[in-house]
Amino acid sequence: MLWLALHFPRLGVDLLDRLLPEPVPVALVDGAGRRQRVMQTNALAHEAGIRPGMGTAAALALLPTLRLCARDRAGEMANLRRWAALAYAHGPQVVLLPECFPTLALELEGSAHLFAGVEGVARRLRRIFQDLGVAVRIGVAPTPLGAALLAQRRDHGRCITLEQWQRDCLELPIALLPLPEATHRDLAALGLGQIKALWVIPRKQLARRFGPSLGQLLDRLAGMAPDPRPSLAFAPKVAMTVQLPAEAESWSGLRFALRRVLQDLCEQLRVRAQAAQAWRLQLILRDGQAAFSLSLRRPSRDAEALLALWQSHLEGKPSTAPIRALRLAAADLGAYGEQQQGWWEEGQEEVLWSFVERLRARLGDGAVAGVAAVAEHRPERAWRRVAPGGASAGGGTARRPLWLLPVPLPLPVALSAPSADQVERIEGGWWDGQDVARDYFVLRRPDGSRCWVYRDLRSGGYFLHGYFA
Repeated sequence: MLWLALHFPRLGVDLLDRLLPEPVPVALVDGAGRRQRVMQTNALAHEAGIRPGMGTAAALALLPTLRLCARDRAGEMANLRRWAALAYAHGPQVVLLPECFPTLALELEGSAHLFAGVEGVARRLRRIFQDLGVAVRIGVAPTPLGAALLAQRRDHGRCITLEQWQRDCLELPIALLPLPEATHRDLAALGLGQIKALWVIPRKQLARRFGPSLGQLLDRLAGMAPDPRPSLAFAPKVAMTVQLPAEAESWSGLRFALRRVLQDLCEQLRVRAQAAQAWRLQLILRDGQAAFSLSLRRPSRDAEALLALWQSHLEGKPSTAPIRALRLAAADLGAYGEQQQGWWEEGQEEVLWSFVERLRARLGDGAVAGVAAVAEHRPERAWRRVAPGGASAGGGTARRPLWLLPVPLPLPVALSAPSADQVERIEGGWWDGQDVARDYFVLRRPDGSRCWVYRDLRSGGYFLHGYFA
């Protein structure tokens, strides 16, 4: 087999950096009280001299503006599982390596040729995570543990054949092995620096000194013993929950985090060859929750277009209490189909419907509608509201206007009757007790507007019923 490992050396701080609307020095900390130590820093904190292992008191004394954030192990694991779905689009199985956390391994046997080889898969995955703003290191080896160690050592270390790997893995430093700290100290005290120094020690003697697990680890690393790992299972839902680094008081404070979440979810939809026609947003407030929904005319996975729609939708809502977290879920998933355009269309219809969806997001789904014809003689009953762009939506004919008055307006003067070929006679409605008998014709006013007028055949009166323009 052949495995490609994805190691995320700055997972925790990258997740924080992606949600901050503006660059600030950030340190990820672990522990409690006086034992609290800096684990990771972003670029701004590193430039100020903050280093991993430093106490939080010393770090704040060096940089008072440093923002300290507690490590969220559950959030890191949730992101790893989501990103495993992105890797799964390039191979038959993805496994988690908890001893090399945070690292995923993707099996490439039989699938690498579909992406121009191992290099092609590595380029695609590196580009995906670069677009998401996440640092990743890549290693390739015939065993998942070996690929993970190469990824931790340098970016895209590669060893393809098992025979070559069994020679090259001996040159790796022992410090890369996932061993307890006490074992590492004992090995360093013995002056052992590379794996080949362990390899020559008889297994019985190695087990007597360090236990049987060390020899088993070396055999699994070299591919001389099986290394079965359960494949990750992926949830059918496309959803994401994030804790905000700081409470958001308004849309401007929420926009940056929502954009990042949309990028993640749309990338998941892309690798699934799907799109979503509805989205559900849940805001976790300091006291309570608030829920919002967004329906689209057709399925979409365009993160920037969706962000603009959410902005229009949320800016029209009353301000809520400070927002601590958000959960976004894609709904009504379906196969994604690109819109084919004619040679001369140049996206005009897409621009029109983008404007309609922005109106619906700002005013509400019920405020913007299309019109569909109904098989009915009486004009005031011959139409109904439909969703914009519905398959049954349609316009009026040349003789019937779309703009009808709510109630026909009586005209104070009699009008000269047009010729018979210019009159449309409508009679009907006896079946529901609302029967009518009318002669409709077009009347042009002195200001140039065209009106739709009828003469009631029973009363003889004239009525204005609508406008063409």
